[in-house]
Amino acid sequence: MLIFIISYWINDPFKVLKKYSDYSYPFVIPNRDVISTEMLVKNYPKYHYNSFIFGSSRTLAYRPSSWAKKLDERDKVFMFDASAESIYGIYTKLKFLDSRNIDIKNALIILCRDVSFLNKANHQGHLFIKDPLTSGESEFDFQATFFKAYLSPKFFFSYYAYLNTKKYKPFMAGYIENRKIRFDPVNNAITILDQEDEITNHTKRYYEVRDKLFYKRGKEQIDSVVEINNEFNYMLSEIKRILVKHKTNYKIVLSPLYEQIKFNPKDLKKLHSLFGENVYDFSGKNTFSDKVTNYYEISHYRPIVGDTILNIIYK
Repeated sequence: MLIFIISYWINDPFKVLKKYSDYSYPFVIPNRDVISTEMLVKNYPKYHYNSFIFGSSRTLAYRPSSWAKKLDERDKVFMFDASAESIYGIYTKLKFLDSRNIDIKNALIILCRDVSFLNKANHQGHLFIKDPLTSGESEFDFQATFFKAYLSPKFFFSYYAYLNTKKYKPFMAGYIENRKIRFDPVNNAITILDQEDEITNHTKRYYEVRDKLFYKRGKEQIDSVVEINNEFNYMLSEIKRILVKHKTNYKIVLSPLYEQIKFNPKDLKKLHSLFGENVYDFSGKNTFSDKVTNYYEISHYRPIVGDTILNIIYK
C-alpha cells in the first residue's frame, strides 16, 4: 500500500494533488470540474473575469472568443463548465462566485435535455465529482474518490501500460484520453484539435468512417418525462435570484442535440416562467440538429453551431 500511495503522489495521474498552470493535452481523462474551478481561483486575481459560460462539455461549441465579440470590449470571459454538468453544478458555481463577491456581469447557460436534470446533488465517481471549493463538501472524501479510482485494476493497468508504451489501446477506453485536447490557460476554452482538423480537411472521410455511429433518425420526439421537480425548481429559482442580484445580462440556451428530442412542454413552461425571453430553445428537430456535419459524434456539436446560435440570440 505504501508503494501505491507513493506512486500516486509522485505521478498525480488525475492532477488533483498539485497545482498546474496548464492542463492541456492530458492522457488521463480529467475531471473537468476540477480544472475549471482551480483555473478560475488561480487566474481570477490577474484577469478579474466577469462573464461566465456554464454547462456540460457541450459548451465547447461556444468559444469564449466568439462570445466576447457580443459583449463589451472590457469584459473578461471564463468557461466555467464541467463534464455532464447538472443544474446542481451550475447552481453551486454561481453560489461560489456570489460568495466571493465576483461580478457576474454576463452569463451564458447551456442546458441539455439528457444531462442537466440528472443529478440533484454532488456527482459520483472521479470523472464527475465536484471540486470541494464549489460543492462545500469534504476534501478528504473528494481525494479518496480519486485514490480509489487509481487502485482500480483496470485503471491501474491502463495507466501504466500507456505510460510505458505511449500507445492507446481499446481496453483503455474510459480512462485514457485518445484525443488531443487543449485547454486555454486564460479563458479555459476547450479545443479538440485532431477532430476539428480532420473534419475541416477531410470532411467526407470523417463521416464515412463514422457512418454507423450517426444513426438514422425519424420524426421529432418530445421528452415524455417532466424533469423539473421541486428540488430542481428551487435550484433554478436560486440561480435566478443570484442573476438578478448581480443584474446579470444572461442567456439560457437549450442545446440542439443529435437525438432530436425536444424538452418536455411542462419543463419549457417552467423555464420560461422563471427566465422569460432569456430562454432560447434549440432542442428537437431543426436546421442545426438535421445536419450530421454539425457534430463530432452524436453527443457533441461543433463551434460552427455555437457561433451561429450566438449570432441569433445576440442579433
